[in-house]
Amino acid sequence: MKNQMALEKQWFAIDDLRSWAVDTYIAAGMASEDADTVVDNQLWSDLRGIDTHGLWRLPWYCGWFDEGKTDPTTQLAVVKETPTSLAADGQHGLGQLVITRLIERLIPKALESGMCIGTIRNSNDWGCGANYPYKAAEAGLCCIATTTSVPNIAPYGSRSRLFGNNPMVFAVPRRDDPPLIHDFALTPVALGKVMRAREEGAELPVDWGFKDNEGDPTTDPRAALRGIIPAIGEYKGTNLAMMTNVFAGILSGSSHSADVNVGRRGQFFILMRPDLFTETETFFDEVESMVDQIREAGKDTVKGAEVFLPGELEEATMAERRKRGAVAYPASVVAQLRETGAGLGVPFAAAEG
Repeated sequence: MKNQMALEKQWFAIDDLRSWAVDTYIAAGMASEDADTVVDNQLWSDLRGIDTHGLWRLPWYCGWFDEGKTDPTTQLAVVKETPTSLAADGQHGLGQLVITRLIERLIPKALESGMCIGTIRNSNDWGCGANYPYKAAEAGLCCIATTTSVPNIAPYGSRSRLFGNNPMVFAVPRRDDPPLIHDFALTPVALGKVMRAREEGAELPVDWGFKDNEGDPTTDPRAALRGIIPAIGEYKGTNLAMMTNVFAGILSGSSHSADVNVGRRGQFFILMRPDLFTETETFFDEVESMVDQIREAGKDTVKGAEVFLPGELEEATMAERRKRGAVAYPASVVAQLRETGAGLGVPFAAAEG
């Protein structure tokens, strides 16, 4: 197998990709505005270097449409609403669409009331989950979010997959700089990276901690995806998977644990205005004080390591790619995009960037 990090990528112009992807979703049955929303979310992920959660997933979603697993015309439905809460039903629609519509409603409610809790049931894969709390943080709100996902993690000590690799996101606004954003799954790395390695014929790093079905360490992504998928912190990670199932699954009225599947995911959000608890300027001052302390600690590193703020590397990647006007994909992703576009009568014609 090849080293995953050594795989060459091809660069494509962002504007061309956006135009092609929107046209492809429209050809698959989506309305233009909805296609714009989904593509903006996916390209935001690609711009940040999280290309396992960007346009790579377009063929997945078009496949779901074709198989009848979800309806490209589906919209968010409000189930129950108060001044400080909103419970919604995604009606099995694309996650990037219905969750974006949810956060668009939650932000003004939180700004007005100071706090808002939102849930959505019968949703889908949310892609790059940081996108939604990031929007809240740009509006000056602190945000915590989590989602259910298809079962692939076993309770600690078991081989029976029961819980999803349920990501969690924390977002904190700053006065003049991009938000602090911590987006993490409950495995050592996002499983999208393991799936990408499988497609590229690449080995996994040993320190990712994957095991085959017999519990032996493996660097083979196929054996890893069939085997025992590790959770961060051993039992602590699997317990987090259980608790996120409660909030994003049970509390939202969606499927949970082993019953989560396409169109049956749930999400949970808390949005808070800092001035509910302290003066806004004091909050920003203290966040910057913390940042300054982290910067100072970065001068005293171990063995040449570097210290970064949560989300800082992704912000740098996004700035660089926006300046270049292009994002990059490996050959396997390009091949899938070409195949999907051809099948829908929208040839992939993005220029190299």
